[in-house]
Amino acid sequence: MVEPWIKKYAPKKVKEVVGQGLVASSIVNFVRNFPKVRRKALLLHGPTGNGKTSIVKAIANELDLELIELNASDCRNADSIINVLMPAVKQVSLFGLKKLILVDEIDGLSGHQDRGGVGSIADVIKESNFPIILTANDAYADKLKSVRNYCEIIDFKQLGAIDILVRLREICAKENVKYELPAMQKLAVSSNGDLRAAINDLQMLAGDDKTLTEADIKLFGREKEESILTLMKLIFKSYNTEEMLRLSNYVDEDIDSLILWLDQNIPAEYTKPEEIALAYKNLADASMFLARISRWQHWRFLVYARYLALAGVQQAKSEASRKFVIHQRPELLLKLFIRAAKRKKMKGIAEQYAESMHTSGNRLQQAFWPYYSYVAEKGKSFALGLDL
Repeated sequence: MVEPWIKKYAPKKVKEVVGQGLVASSIVNFVRNFPKVRRKALLLHGPTGNGKTSIVKAIANELDLELIELNASDCRNADSIINVLMPAVKQVSLFGLKKLILVDEIDGLSGHQDRGGVGSIADVIKESNFPIILTANDAYADKLKSVRNYCEIIDFKQLGAIDILVRLREICAKENVKYELPAMQKLAVSSNGDLRAAINDLQMLAGDDKTLTEADIKLFGREKEESILTLMKLIFKSYNTEEMLRLSNYVDEDIDSLILWLDQNIPAEYTKPEEIALAYKNLADASMFLARISRWQHWRFLVYARYLALAGVQQAKSEASRKFVIHQRPELLLKLFIRAAKRKKMKGIAEQYAESMHTSGNRLQQAFWPYYSYVAEKGKSFALGLDL
């Protein structure tokens, strides 16, 4: 099995972390000087793929520390966080090493089952005998309020295209990848500051022949723009599961929306009762796995949900239909779009009249609009007289 380059070339030393030299010394000093520090934890925040987790691992490796790593999405409530972290922050290492505690992606705590989760992290920080480093995309999210007071916040900047380009060229040199410089430049720019994504894309595009050309980048760009209608054709008109799943990675729709698209169009494509029954059974099973993800945050189930929904519907047919079908947008999505458009229009009108009516736009929407809608329904001429 080919080793992912993102793992193979993960930084082993702090100086190898790309583009974050300004904050690196602050983090190293915090770990070295603990517990003689202002706060007992750091909260690293910034965009995805800019080195927050990598720098913590590099520090642990360079300073010979035992790294205790926890992804917040693996612990969904206060009890589970306390059970995992509290022993780690109080007990000495079995290996005689000093410890460094990493709690990754704490803004991943969301939903009903994480009540008290963020607060319990604050409790762990107060009790810790070892330095704790947390990571998040946005340190100032409301749900992180209870933990911010116990952390020093470190801002990670978004990586520039030049930083990413330099790193990609270094990897190409080590992997003997031949590339056209304009192609590499375009790949660096298209990553939008996410080095991890850029390295993954480089490995995929270089392929077995270890080459990267502008033609590869253009094709890659077109693949990312493939429409949902093309995916529907592959599902309903073919049996090529591998190609269909590959294409689905580039369609700008989440699995919930894809299920709605399939639900809307199955009756138009399939006519045999057994085909329709099997297709909807697979959709139901996919929805069941999505419900388990929502309830337990077991994201590994996403693979099953995706395969059941897409491949399950594709393989439910006994033969590919030859009839011409115009695939329709799901009625639910259309209704949501219409409602969103109405809310946007209502907000604009409310903000327009807020000053003259000596109130706020939000108050107009909440207190006045329901009555105006009723008046407009019962007496259109009177509503028109209100000049709204």
